[in-house]
Amino acid sequence: IDYRELRSRCERLKEIIDGATEIRVTNRGGTDLRLGVRGRKTKLDDGDYSLPGSGGNMPAGEVFISPELGTANGTIVFDGSIANAAGDIIIHTPIRCRVESGYVTGIEGADEARALEATIEAAASNALAMGRDGKLLRDKAEEYARNARNIGELGIGLNPRARVVGNMLEDEKAFRTCHFAIGHNYDEDAPALIHLDGLVSEPTIVVVSAKGKETVIERNGELLV
Repeated sequence: IDYRELRSRCERLKEIIDGATEIRVTNRGGTDLRLGVRGRKTKLDDGDYSLPGSGGNMPAGEVFISPELGTANGTIVFDGSIANAAGDIIIHTPIRCRVESGYVTGIEGADEARALEATIEAAASNALAMGRDGKLLRDKAEEYARNARNIGELGIGLNPRARVVGNMLEDEKAFRTCHFAIGHNYDEDAPALIHLDGLVSEPTIVVVSAKGKETVIERNGELLV
């Protein structure tokens, strides 16, 4: 790919998202989620590893941000691929997640949904066990357990050659997708034992600025900026 173009694309989205107050993500599959981003900074994975000591993912190509704690509300319908305890899988039956005050409170679907629920439950149980065993302070263990259901990331795929193949390192970079992560966030104020990325296809993404201006950065998977 043209990495200069990728860097420019990432920078354009960062300029729009930084300083925003809210992002809304919808898609035809039923996703409809609002999340706050006040005080959060957009992070880039633009493939620029030219400085000594720098490094990152290959393939590269996403911008991502950690939502304000407790602000995500609505529905996520994962329909691309998702990570769970067994590894990354292609989703055949969409996974519908209800999100309230920043946490996943309900999961519906078929085998993929049950695998996701089991992975989240195991992460919460393991955190509490670490508290009982003295590997984590009790209050910290409870925080880790609670955050196993936290919405920890919104990422937008920006690599035109990436494909959804069941390997999250590539899947999350694919054009015409965004992804949400359940669990640990990148601002390090919602620690958890898991960070499970899941893809939403052909999203419409609207960014609301501090002055109330709405900018549609992607509509039905088509990048507009």
